[in-house]
Amino acid sequence: MHDRKSGGRDTNWVLIGVGCIVALLLLFTLAYKVMFRKQMVNCLDRAATAQQATTPLTSVEKYAACLASNIEAGKPNAGRASAPVQSARCAYAGVWNSQRGTVSYEVTLEPNGRFTAEPGSSTPLNTPTVTGAWAVTGNVMVWAYDRGAVWPPDLNPISAQTEKGNDTGFTLTEVNGSTTRYTLIERTKSEMCSKK
Repeated sequence: MHDRKSGGRDTNWVLIGVGCIVALLLLFTLAYKVMFRKQMVNCLDRAATAQQATTPLTSVEKYAACLASNIEAGKPNAGRASAPVQSARCAYAGVWNSQRGTVSYEVTLEPNGRFTAEPGSSTPLNTPTVTGAWAVTGNVMVWAYDRGAVWPPDLNPISAQTEKGNDTGFTLTEVNGSTTRYTLIERTKSEMCSKK
């Protein structure tokens, strides 16, 4: 009988030990995520304030480089930045119909990083045309606008694409959690994108 009681206590200690290890791993993961987010915000803040008179194109390039450095490292790392890859822009260059709920825009994504979003027929009257700059880094589309700064920067994960080989659409997850579906109207032909 003495052995059974001792065995039960040993099992309890093992369970307590496993529970402590799991709790420590969860705390470490949470602390890492908080640190990563703080480092990312600091990196984006530095990108936004690095020059007094930045253009949207300059801003979006800096935001994308900051994002890329954090994605590449897989951990907080604002020291190493790489520019967005032109081939990623070329993959999305074209005229697209964007649809979020009942609001639609005809969005032209130019290979040079500029964009124009003209309100579609389902969009309320007097909705202005939106212009600015865009980039793709990793699986995230980055936006900066000619009128009105957005903070934090508009970083939209590309959450769904059509099946491989059929690049006629994609979906972005917006900052507020809603989604915007982009359907290709016409691919942009560009010398910039035809160069290998």
